[in-house]
Amino acid sequence: MPVEPHGKRGSQSGSVPNYCRTRFFHGRMVGWISSGRNLPTTHEHYAPVKNLLALSLALFAWMLAPSCDVITEPFKDNPNPVDTSSVVRGDTLIQTARAVFIEDFTGHRCKNCPKASKAIKALDSLYGPNLIIPVALHAGPSNFTGVTTEYPTDFTTEEGDDIATLFGVFALPMGMVQRADYPTAHQKTYTAWAGISAQEIANSPEALFTLSAAYDSVSRQAIVHYSAALQSVQTNALGIAVYLKESNIVSPQLMPNNTRDEFYVHNNVFRAGPLGPTGVEISSTGGSTGQIFTGSATKTLDPLWNPKECQWVVILYDRTNYRVLQPAQIFVW
Repeated sequence: MPVEPHGKRGSQSGSVPNYCRTRFFHGRMVGWISSGRNLPTTHEHYAPVKNLLALSLALFAWMLAPSCDVITEPFKDNPNPVDTSSVVRGDTLIQTARAVFIEDFTGHRCKNCPKASKAIKALDSLYGPNLIIPVALHAGPSNFTGVTTEYPTDFTTEEGDDIATLFGVFALPMGMVQRADYPTAHQKTYTAWAGISAQEIANSPEALFTLSAAYDSVSRQAIVHYSAALQSVQTNALGIAVYLKESNIVSPQLMPNNTRDEFYVHNNVFRAGPLGPTGVEISSTGGSTGQIFTGSATKTLDPLWNPKECQWVVILYDRTNYRVLQPAQIFVW
């Protein structure tokens, strides 16, 4: 299997969902398979407080909607109303099965990297997007990821570079599945991903996520709330990391036959890590079966990103060895 050596430095089909999902638009249900949800800790301090309040209030109101009391007159005016007309309340996801987190370290000038992307697409077709949670990080050697006249799009990010450095990725294509076997054997070539994924999916889940999302189309601020319920006892410190990715980006890519595909479609492109590359610690002592950890993250989307093609990715992991216990993903809009 060809791996390129060290240098200088979309919509995908799947099987029947193993989760419940309800989609709303300005309070009106437009598509469904069932429902579920959670509350905030703001991690992007430059985001406007009013917009964050609007998002949180809208999402919180949505959660409470099924059990609202009837309020009779007289009504009292709100002296400081919050305008939520631009807030889109997105999906809610409730997991019921173990999922697999695949990190694909790639580059638009890496000719063998499209083979890794095809491997992920095959896994998505086999298991569905609820069990296979991929992120494509354009990180690593700059001779594979750097910008040129023929490859003008800069897909690199500071957090993505930090993740590549942390895990010692210096050749592309390369990947990790659940970040397993760190620190000696965690880097896996794409030909190994299918077998490892099958083994992981066959195991019982160690945790299950409930995710809910909202998006303000005026401020372009997105928010995700997570609730992680442990399905087994964990004795090591636990962490949560939150990432943002975008799919269906058309931009040139060097292909395995050394040609340049001007209209190549890049999927699952890592865009940001609002809580940092390794996220935050949620417990220093692990947790018991049934214990629930909740939190949230926000991100103001870049003007060039398509919010309808962006997804949140949330992972729960063991802080001592980075092993991912459970990943989940949900659309921003």
